[in-house]
Amino acid sequence: MTLLLSIAGAVFPSLLLLRFFYKRDLYPEPRSVLLKTFILGILTVIPVLIVVLPLMYFGPKMENPLWIALYSALICAAVPEEFFKYLVVTRYSARNPAFDEPMDGIVYGATASLGFATLENILYVTSGGWGVAISRALTAVPCHACLGAILGYYVGQAKFGGKKGMARLGLIVATLLH
Repeated sequence: MTLLLSIAGAVFPSLLLLRFFYKRDLYPEPRSVLLKTFILGILTVIPVLIVVLPLMYFGPKMENPLWIALYSALICAAVPEEFFKYLVVTRYSARNPAFDEPMDGIVYGATASLGFATLENILYVTSGGWGVAISRALTAVPCHACLGAILGYYVGQAKFGGKKGMARLGLIVATLLH
């Protein structure tokens, strides 16, 4: 029972934020496309782990705590996480016919990011308890949603503004803000 409550506590913030972004869209996206985007976001955890585990194990041996923190935050977290979410938004969502206006980028970006954040949150909360659930509900989960929305904004601008480089700029901005 406690495990189920922990999982519910880990998932609830993502569902709340998904609803927030969905309701802001004047022309809501098909739920099937959103669901697939969300599931693909969840699945990004797999390639992220495939990339991150060797980086952590075989990465440079540093003694300076600031360099260790920078390496961990940027190279082991931000770069792989944002890159694989970028792939979901640009390779699946933006190619779907339902992606038919710039706002869709924001919705799909947030959705893919919240898919990732949901599984990540479940992993942290089931091992860390309710204190972790509350902390992440107020910090990490909304951060992922906002970074995904920012990334998606740039993807929408690239698709509808005719500026192809904007999507890559969105990846860079989301990564640096991460």
